[in-house]
Amino acid sequence: MGTLSILLTTGPYTSQNTDTVIEVTKAAVKRGHEVMGIYLFMDGVLNTNKDIDSLSDEERNIARLLEELTATGVKIFSCPVCCSYRGIKDEKLLIEGATFDGLGGLSELVLDSDRFLVFSGY
Repeated sequence: MGTLSILLTTGPYTSQNTDTVIEVTKAAVKRGHEVMGIYLFMDGVLNTNKDIDSLSDEERNIARLLEELTATGVKIFSCPVCCSYRGIKDEKLLIEGATFDGLGGLSELVLDSDRFLVFSGY
């Protein structure tokens, strides 16, 4: 099977991009593909803020859905500079399983993956 990496630049609840990334990742893993990582850049880093929450238990909780992906072994990386500009100055503020990684990490995902998908609203 092939390898896949994803770049997400949009924040939670602003478009369907985060939901699409979650569903594409789950489908790829289910079919036996290796998802090498999801890299969050620009406003995309807001998706890993562990304090975001939906208004009710009936609505989807983006942070919890992304944590479920990391629990299956999918790696989620947030750009530390983008995080800092958005008030996320410590990895302790990220969801379980997400880590800071600079643009060098993003370039490795691009080079090492068979397919690289970009979800952006810019």
